[in-house]
Amino acid sequence: MGNEIYFDTVLGGYVKNDVLAKIDAYNALIDRISGMMISDAAINAELLKIRHMPLRKAKILFLPASGFSVSQTDSYIDDLEREIADKVML
Repeated sequence: MGNEIYFDTVLGGYVKNDVLAKIDAYNALIDRISGMMISDAAINAELLKIRHMPLRKAKILFLPASGFSVSQTDSYIDDLEREIADKVML
């Protein structure tokens, strides 16, 4: 994966800080797996924690606010999950 990611900003998208925190957590796990610095049990535990990190919809009071595109974010997270699965299978 590249170092820079671009998501469209849309009304009612995901809160940007939530997305960035979740992506950072996935990337940190990928780095630990690549460096063989984590056991299989720890991978599963860490992956479970990351999956439970919230991705809230952006809003101000009850109105939608701008956030990252839901479909683009979900697609990118799916790619990160596949990358982790590929590295664990090796």
